[in-house]
Amino acid sequence: MRLIADGNFDSKSYAELRNEQQQSVAILGAASYMGGPISRYLKEKGGYRIVALVRPSTDADAVSEIADEVRKGNLADAEFVTEATEGCCTIINFVNQLMPPCDTIREQLANDLPPIQAGLEAALAHDANFIHTSGNFSIPTKGTNVFTNQLPGKPNDWKTAEHWETFEHEGGLVAVSNLAEAKHRQDWVVQDFITANPKSKACVLIPAGVYGPGIGKKISFWDFAAAQFLKGQFVDFQHSFIHIDDICEVYLSVLRGAKPGGRYPAYGENMTVREFVTKYSKACGVPMLEDGPRCSDEEAARIYDDISTKEEFNIEYQHTLDGSIHDVVTNLQQRNLLLVVPNT
Repeated sequence: MRLIADGNFDSKSYAELRNEQQQSVAILGAASYMGGPISRYLKEKGGYRIVALVRPSTDADAVSEIADEVRKGNLADAEFVTEATEGCCTIINFVNQLMPPCDTIREQLANDLPPIQAGLEAALAHDANFIHTSGNFSIPTKGTNVFTNQLPGKPNDWKTAEHWETFEHEGGLVAVSNLAEAKHRQDWVVQDFITANPKSKACVLIPAGVYGPGIGKKISFWDFAAAQFLKGQFVDFQHSFIHIDDICEVYLSVLRGAKPGGRYPAYGENMTVREFVTKYSKACGVPMLEDGPRCSDEEAARIYDDISTKEEFNIEYQHTLDGSIHDVVTNLQQRNLLLVVPNT
C-alpha cells in the first residue's frame, strides 16, 4: 500500500513498487562459485537488484557484500522460494553439488532437483523468467561428436532405468559420469515442466568449463581438477573452457532476451583437459605431468559449438585462456587459494 495524491492508499504491493523502481533478480545458490560473480555482474553492469537465496547452513558473508537482500531458507521448499522471489523479474538457478559431487546419482538428484522444481514453480507463479544452469563437463555426449544447443533424448526405458548412459568421453570417472547424468535428467525436468505449463518462461543456459576468479573462498572446479590431473588423479577428454567474465555477459544477455524453452550453450574455447592443464601448470611454474593421461585423436576431435547463442545475442567472448591464465593464477595466489604449487 502507498499514499497517493488524494490522501487514499492504492493497492500496489511492496513487491510491485520495488519492481517499478528497479528490477530484481533472484539467485538460487548465490554463494556458489558462479553465483557470486554473476550476481555482482548483473548488479554492476545490468543495474539489477540482487536477491540472494541460500541454504541456512551456507556461509553467505561474501555474497552479502554484493546482494541487496539475502534470504536463507530451504531452497527445496516451493512456498519459501515463491515468497522470497516475489517481485523478481527473473530467477536464476545455480544449485549444484559439485565440490565434491555426491557419491551416487540418487544423492545428486536428491540435492539438485528439488530447488529446480521450486524455482520453476515460483517463476511460473510470478510470471517471471527462470534460467536453469546446466552444462560444465556434464554436457551429454553419447551418440554425437558435435555438441550444440540440442537436448539429447531420454533413453527408451527412462522411467525405470537406474542409469541414463549420458557421458561417453574417454576416462570413465564415476563422479563425472554421475554429474553428466544428473544434468541430463535435470534438463528434462525443465523441458517437461515447460511442456506441462505453456505459460512458463523457463530456459536453460549451458556453460562449459568455467574458470576465473570467484568471490570469497570460492574457486573453480577446474582449479581443483588441474591439481588432481598433475597428481595423476584426473583424466583427459575433449572439453571447452570459458572465462567467468564471458559467462557473466552471456547470463546478462539471456536474462534480457531469452525465449521460453530456449537452450543457450556458452562453450568458449575447445581444448582437451590436458591442454588446459598444460597452460595452467605453466602459469603456476609447475612442470607438466608428461606421462599423464592423454586422450585419443578421435576423442580430441569432438566439437563444442555455441554459435547459436553468440549469433542470437551478438556476443563475442573477450577472454582466451592464453591471455587470461596468468591473471587467474595470480588472483588465486593473492587469495591463498592456489592448489597447484611446486612439488604437487
